[in-house]
Parts: sequence; structure tokens; C-alpha cells
Amino acid sequence: MIVRDALRSLRDDFTRSFFYWLTLLLTSIFIFLFFNMMMSDPDGASFLMEGTDPLATLISVSVIVICMTAILFANDFFVKRKAKELAVRLICGATALQLAMYLLIQTVILLIIAIPVGLILANLMIPLLNYLLANVMGSSLVIAISSQANVLVGVILGFVVFFVVMLNLSFALRNAATMMFSKDIMTAAGSGLFYLGNVPGILKKIFCVILWLAPVALFYTTEGGMIIYALLSLVGLSMCFDSVFGPWLTDRTQKDPSDLRRCVRDGFIRHDFRLLKMNMILLLGCACLLSTSLISKTTKPIELLMYTMSFIVMNILLSLAIVFKYSTDISNRTQYYRTLDQIGSTAEDLKSISHGEVIRFYGTLIIIGLLYLLNIMAVGMIHGDLSGSFAAVFVIGFVLPPALCIALSMHSYAKALKPIKDPR
Repeated sequence: MIVRDALRSLRDDFTRSFFYWLTLLLTSIFIFLFFNMMMSDPDGASFLMEGTDPLATLISVSVIVICMTAILFANDFFVKRKAKELAVRLICGATALQLAMYLLIQTVILLIIAIPVGLILANLMIPLLNYLLANVMGSSLVIAISSQANVLVGVILGFVVFFVVMLNLSFALRNAATMMFSKDIMTAAGSGLFYLGNVPGILKKIFCVILWLAPVALFYTTEGGMIIYALLSLVGLSMCFDSVFGPWLTDRTQKDPSDLRRCVRDGFIRHDFRLLKMNMILLLGCACLLSTSLISKTTKPIELLMYTMSFIVMNILLSLAIVFKYSTDISNRTQYYRTLDQIGSTAEDLKSISHGEVIRFYGTLIIIGLLYLLNIMAVGMIHGDLSGSFAAVFVIGFVLPPALCIALSMHSYAKALKPIKDPR
């Protein structure tokens, strides 16, 4: 009975289940390929071996942490949408253990499908990667399946399974019906990274903008220090979200409150920046880390391929993480749009507000990302460490995932607003 209901729930919520499964699939493929590629290079890219390249170790740890973070957001997106469904079952007499089993069955089904399929696809991709190494990059190195790499892959994927199962078990057991029905599933972030409350407003804004943009100009002084400058700039960017962008949007709404569409749209964008600031910083930081690692040393073909693959997959996973958190918040905005509908806003007004918000939010993310990436690529090309074709691959690999997320977020908005536009 529980298994049948769990399968029906997966089918009825296919879109959300698919994207959760996709995150697990991409993670499985990436982890397998990443570690087998590292173990195939005996001269510096090997992990946890004698003569290990510290940069390779840093990249390895970073991608593992990022994969876990992406899975955390995907899992959070999946189970919190099940909250009301679990609450109804609890009210109808289900025990906490039955709720846990109901949720875990769905999770385990997705894991059982995603991980084996991911490993099979990863094995099928190895000949393609070897072809790229031999015919595109002119390398004689061959990516081979390593027993030591597979041990690491098994340990990491085993931890993924344990991590997901424990998260969902704790979610099902700790939530009472009243909490599951709560609309306050997710709230915006709090205060900024540093407190500048006693600094005059204009000086605070100037300081934040300088801290954000000045380190980018320092990229051109040294290749080895770019990652440090990028991290410092991201600190300034985080402060700009709180002290520059947010107040600017507030001023816009106060100067011309008669333009209802723009006021509501800017208010939602301000909320989006607060809610998703750390997700945006994580995406930008990952892009800076992998792109600067590519050009801050003499890069061999295997490393070039490994960093390029890592860059593209990490951007996809972290962009999906933004979509997951964004979509969860969008589903709770129905009350605000219903209020707009009641005071006379048309369906065209609601569509204009939601589409304008989504395009401007992701557009801001893409523009800021290109600010970092184009300067990093320019430094690499100036010093002859990066070709124009690979720079184009990195730019496209960064822009495309957030651009696709625009369509996904608009789809989430359309589903959330459908009861208002079509009350029947």
C-alpha cells in the first residue's frame, strides 16, 4: 500500500521528481569521471597520493562540497513540496514511521535509478573524452578506469545515499502537521556579512562598490593571485546586495509608487537578492575558482579537460540549486498575486510582473558572472595560457545554465499563478 502510494506520488509530481533525479544523475556521472580522470594522470593530478598537486586536492574537495550542496538544495526542494501531502496522511492517522517510510521509498527509488544510470553513462562517456584528448588536445594520455578512483567514488556515493536518507528521515519524523501546513517554509536571508550600520550611507555604498570592483582590476597584475582577488571581490559583492542594490530598488519604488507593475517587480527582485544571495555567491565563487585554476598554472590536456568538465557541471548543478530554492519561494507567493488580482490587476499585469522579475534576476546574475569571467579569460589570453576557443567554451558554459533556468522559473511561476488566472 505504501509503495503503491509512493509511486503514485512520484508520477503525480513528475516534474519535481525529475529534476531531483537529474541532480543525482549528474552528480553520479561527474564524480565518477572526475576521479577517474585525476587518477589517470601520474604526474600531478592524482588525489591523495605521493606528490599530490595541492591545487588538485583543493579542486577535488571543492567539487565534492559543491555536489553535496547541490544535492542538499535539490532534496530540500523535493521534500518540502511533500509537506502538505505528509500532513494530510498524518491527520488521517498515519504514524511517524509510516510517513518516514513513505518519503524514504520515493527517495530510494530515485537514488536506485539515478546512481546506476549515472555510472553507466559515465563509463560510456570515457571513449568520447579519450577521443577529445587524442584528436582535439593532441595528448597521448588515456583515461582509464582506476580501482582506487572507484573506491573513492563508492565512498562518496555511499555518503550521498546516507546523507539523503538521513535528511529525509529526520524531516519526516520531526515535523508535526501544524509545521507542515506552515507557509513560512523558507524566508529571506538576514543581515550582511559585515556590519556597517554606523557608517554614513553614501560612504558605505562607495566602500562596498570599491571592494567589489577594485579586486577585479587587480586580476591583470598577477595570474597567481586572481583567486584571492576574486574571493575578496565576492565579499564586496555580498555587501553590495545589502547596502547598494537593495536600497536602490527601495528608492525606485518610493520615487514613483504609481507604477504598480514596476513597484511590485522591484520589490520581488529585492526579496530575491536577499533570499538567493548566498546561492549566487556560491555559483560565482565556483566559476572563479575553476576558471582561475585553469590559467594560473601550466595546464596539461588532462587538467584542461577536467577543469572544463568541472566548470560546466558545477554551473549546471548550482544553477539548478538556485531554481530549486527560487521555485519553493515562488510557490508561496500566491497570496500576494491574489491580492493584486483583487485590486484590479489583469492577467497581463501578473504575467508582466513575474516575467520581468525572473528575467532581471537571472540577467543580473549573468552580467555579474560575465564581469568576472571575461576578465579572467582576458588575463589568460594575454599571457598565452588560454585559447580563444576554450575561453568561448567557458563563457557559453557559464551563461547557458542560468539562461535555461529562466524558462524553468517562468514555468514555476505559471503553475503558481494558474489558479489566479483561471479560477475555474
